[in-house]
Amino acid sequence: MLAATTAITAGLGWGVSTLARSSGASPIDVPWTTLVVGVVLGAVVLWAGWTVRLVRVGRRRMDPTRAVRTAVLGQACAYAGALLAGFYAGYAAALLPDWSHTPRREAALAAALAALGGLVMLVAGVVAERWCRIGPDDEDDEGSDSAEAGMAH
Repeated sequence: MLAATTAITAGLGWGVSTLARSSGASPIDVPWTTLVVGVVLGAVVLWAGWTVRLVRVGRRRMDPTRAVRTAVLGQACAYAGALLAGFYAGYAAALLPDWSHTPRREAALAAALAALGGLVMLVAGVVAERWCRIGPDDEDDEGSDSAEAGMAH
């Protein structure tokens, strides 16, 4: 699903950018901080997922709500990264025919770096979400009984 989201968004980014370029519009500058924000967000999500993984592996207790929120954060980061990576990659691809024109080359490079930031977010989100999964061998009988008892009330 993430690959499809990235591909569809890349197609839309390319199409809209190509239409704008063919109508004579100047490319919009993408700030270099977009890459930094993507990397920082990816690192934060990985850190949050790693804390859940450490608790899960160590069999210590953790508030289940925190683990669920971390998994949702990972999933949100993955989808946001897919959208950003796809759109910025499409934008960069649309500017490639004008590579010899320095301002458009710089805009294409900035968009490619922003796409890289989105890719970092995507990968970090998928990894963090995976670290938050509970497999059938991870559940103990006591935890299952207490979860069922909590749902009954």
